Amino acid sequence: MKELDPTAFTVELGRFYEKSRVNGTVSVTMKRMTERRLYKASRVKKEIPKGGEAILDKNRMKDDDIEYPCLVRATYKDKKISTIVAPNELDKFQNAYSTVIRAYMDSLKKKERTRKKAKTAASQQQKQQ
Repeated sequence: MKELDPTAFTVELGRFYEKSRVNGTVSVTMKRMTERRLYKASRVKKEIPKGGEAILDKNRMKDDDIEYPCLVRATYKDKKISTIVAPNELDKFQNAYSTVIRAYMDSLKKKERTRKKAKTAASQQQKQQ
């Protein structure tokens, strides 16, 4: 899984949506980075993710004042990308993300409606009586 900065993530996400117009599905998940995830990420990568310093330094802040970073992941077929968005960059990221979503909204398929058989069976019984 490639970890990108938030702007590169939105660009790559746009590429995923462009490729999915022909075939495939893009799945995006967002999670709050908890202390447990931050400790795990800092052990694996040997550095603290952006926005996670305040959480790991509990002596400095009360629990109510802590702002958690956001972990965003996207998958398309066998390709995976992720990013960690710091709390102070969240508004900027949300604007960029919503722009990408709106740009590729036209590739969504409308669901076909199917009539329920139970409803038609009940209406036929009423007609017979």
